[in-house]
Amino acid sequence: MFILTDGKNYVMENPMKSGEYMITTSSSMAKNFTYKQARSLVQNSRKKYSWIKKYNLIDVDTGQKSDKSLYYRGNADVYIGDESNFDYTLLDKIESEANSILGLAGWDDNQLITYKNLLNSELSKCDSAESDINHALEKYKKVHNGKKPQAHKVAKIGYLLDDIRDKHRKIKQCIRYVTVMSDAIDRSYTIEKIKLELSKVSDGEYKGRTQYWKIANDILED
Repeated sequence: MFILTDGKNYVMENPMKSGEYMITTSSSMAKNFTYKQARSLVQNSRKKYSWIKKYNLIDVDTGQKSDKSLYYRGNADVYIGDESNFDYTLLDKIESEANSILGLAGWDDNQLITYKNLLNSELSKCDSAESDINHALEKYKKVHNGKKPQAHKVAKIGYLLDDIRDKHRKIKQCIRYVTVMSDAIDRSYTIEKIKLELSKVSDGEYKGRTQYWKIANDILED
């Protein structure tokens, strides 16, 4: 590895903007370059980096000026003896990410509207089903002079309600997801923005609001 210096000042990378370079008097802040990186920077024709052309190439290991030319135009020997720090697992990550994106269904706005209408219709049906079950319980008590159903019947009704409420919860969750997907199209969300918004509408842990939350949990965990 190499650093660039005029003997007093050094080239450092802007900590606030990768790929942009600045002058520093601190050797500890000097950017470590490969030979090819240093040569490319010195040969950069942009006026903002013209000051670097006066800098020398210093070998980090020896602390001496390198005999490699910063103005060599060929590519011979550029990588000889230059250990690569490249992490090849990055290739697998990029391929995996690309395959994930390619696997997306990519629904358009019309498809999302259709799905949302279907979900709302089924949500309404679940609401009516839960209401029917509750009214059936009320009817039983009325017909039987306030007597509650037998335990095995209550258990069956409980499972029936649980099934309806589970469907209700999942449908509402999907409606929230579809809403985010529609907003993403309308507002041109980036992938990161879509992920963030989807995470915001994911179901969180329910927080009890009355003493019945504790009573119910105590019964269930007994």
